[in-house]
Amino acid sequence: MLLLRGAAEVVTPPVTSKPLSGKAMGEVERHPNTDILIENDKIVAVGRDLESLASKVIDVSGKVIVPGFVDPHTHLVWSGSREHELEWKLKGRTYQEILADGGGILRTVKETRNSDFSDLKAESLLRFNNAIKHGSTTIEIKSGYGLERDTEIKQLKVANWLGSLGLAETVVTFMGAHALPEGSERFSYINQIIEMLPDVREFSDFCDVFCEEGAFTDNEARKILEAAKEHDFSLKIHADEFGDTGGGKLAAELGVVSADHLAGSTLETIKELQKAGVIGVLLPGTPFAILSDKFSPARKMIANNLPIALATDCNPNCYTESMQFIQQLAVFRMKMTPAEALVASTINAALAIEKTDRGCIAEGWRADLLICDIPDYRHLTYHFGVNHVETVIIGGKVIDA
Repeated sequence: MLLLRGAAEVVTPPVTSKPLSGKAMGEVERHPNTDILIENDKIVAVGRDLESLASKVIDVSGKVIVPGFVDPHTHLVWSGSREHELEWKLKGRTYQEILADGGGILRTVKETRNSDFSDLKAESLLRFNNAIKHGSTTIEIKSGYGLERDTEIKQLKVANWLGSLGLAETVVTFMGAHALPEGSERFSYINQIIEMLPDVREFSDFCDVFCEEGAFTDNEARKILEAAKEHDFSLKIHADEFGDTGGGKLAAELGVVSADHLAGSTLETIKELQKAGVIGVLLPGTPFAILSDKFSPARKMIANNLPIALATDCNPNCYTESMQFIQQLAVFRMKMTPAEALVASTINAALAIEKTDRGCIAEGWRADLLICDIPDYRHLTYHFGVNHVETVIIGGKVIDA
């Protein structure tokens, strides 16, 4: 047993089995002068002056405890780097122009294909540990830098290996439909993706498609996702990143678990997503990284009761592992409140990857917790550019990443 004694404040979303939306997204519980008792991987009590025979006691006086962050959208497993593309962006080159010239995703595909398994593990582990140090305790990881069977499986195996290390838990997503490989014919490659589905199912929980101009159309995405559903994948979709191009509406039609990006979604699409029970996963790091001012309309989504989550989108184009930074962008650029940003990074993010046992601090919930050296939980977004997480606890264990 582990006892966290005397936190200045324990801050948590309310216990729920459904994602929070509307006004409820901005309401968190704040418990002053509070202890947390953990047995094995579960929280067994939350309250003042708890009596316990715990074998280990951590003095957390003056600290703030929040649930571990859940990052429900990353591309964390890749090889190589693309720092030179930042200079291209500064000269005005768009994401689509860089991709069309063989850069972007296609450059990373070449480097990941050429990376051996041990090197790919080593590069990915560095990013994985950085994410944990900044408070991520559950991390979704997509493939999509192989665009052919063997490299896709190599990525998926690395993502599963990371989750086996006793650090953060991983949720793994197959994303063969990330881009069209160089020299491939569209119809043929879509059929190749569908043929991969039975081979990759044992390594992945979700199937995702990049439904966007320059990637896959809504009809192509529908074909892939419907085939994935037949193989018992849960479904996600990259949608409306650059405009309302049909991905969000398709997400509502198919009833996917989450639709991610949504920077260009119209009010009509937002309402359709809400009616369909889809969670919107917003990725403010992405427009920030491509020097765009077009952030997802979070306030419009909250006003229309669409539940939203936040994620890093960690990839070579948006290179951050920090969910703290993402919450800060959500507040400063999307005008979310600190409470909304915390809810979107914990309980709503967990439900966006179908995890129902984490994201809250309450009896019976998984003991994924962050001890933060701050006077008030709002400092997570108010004081930006530093790491506020002092101690990471995952599954009841103090983690040294």
